[in-house]
Amino acid sequence: MYTGKDFKFRLLWHFARKNLFRTFIISAIAVVLYKIFDCKFLAIPFLPIGTIGTAVAFYIGFKNNQAYDRLWEARRLWGGITNTSRNFTVQLIALVEDKTFVKETLYRHIAYINILRLQLRKTIPWATSKENLHQTFSGERNELEEFDAGLKKILEENNKMQHYEEVKGKNNAASGILKTQILQLTKLKRENKIDDFEHSDLVKHINELFNLQGGCERIKGTPLFRQYSIFSRVFVLLFIFLLPYGFLRAHNALADWGVWLTIPFSMLISWVFFTMEQIGEFSENPFDNAVNDIPISTICRNIEIDIKELLNETDLPPKMNPVNDVLL
Repeated sequence: MYTGKDFKFRLLWHFARKNLFRTFIISAIAVVLYKIFDCKFLAIPFLPIGTIGTAVAFYIGFKNNQAYDRLWEARRLWGGITNTSRNFTVQLIALVEDKTFVKETLYRHIAYINILRLQLRKTIPWATSKENLHQTFSGERNELEEFDAGLKKILEENNKMQHYEEVKGKNNAASGILKTQILQLTKLKRENKIDDFEHSDLVKHINELFNLQGGCERIKGTPLFRQYSIFSRVFVLLFIFLLPYGFLRAHNALADWGVWLTIPFSMLISWVFFTMEQIGEFSENPFDNAVNDIPISTICRNIEIDIKELLNETDLPPKMNPVNDVLL
């Protein structure tokens, strides 16, 4: 998630350079054909082009609202995971006298949220990262490419390697960890270390985590309807292609050299439309580990710190800070 107050020129240039180059070529061709080769018939009235531009702007706005809803829902789901983790931690500490069991269970929970993080950041066929529209700022890409290696690393860090063979190679390793949590709590109840009501209260938190995880998986696995994504791109390209031809006659009337103003004005307006269209693309998959995505690595670290503080541990991991104004 980008945390800077303003976008730096380097970041703006990264996203704008290809589009500016394309629109320069398109507008330059139009001007050269009109001015050098005297193809005056290419000049068309601006009114129909302006009408198309207005319709495209409304269409992109609707698409971007849908994409933003997905982004905001993803943030709410991870806020729910944070709150449920705290509630589960406090209740487990209060109800269970076996401190070894408490610590093992909570360290297993830390492993769970980090495994879920890796699962959500797997590359999927429709993800925009495959089109290089996103800039990844994290070294976690190796974990994404080798999920089992990342899984093993997380379990080693939390002293839970006994679960590696249980979840290795499974499509949903995070659910496997939650299953183990319920089995361990049920075992505790059978040993009469907690009663039925306490067991029910603790299992409710695990069930809530299942629900929140399911919400994240729904966003990850279901793209924004393809007609919105595909046709918004088609409409923007159509508008950008026609735009310089609508400027030719008006700019040529300003002065003998005025027609050349078509190029910078076309580039500027086209960049605005391209940027509006890409904002929706960037927001569509909020778990893609990109500049403007949900910082789930930071959220996982904050949950880990909260849990260890509640366990009265002093050896806490450092908080994650933005790198180049990007919070991972």
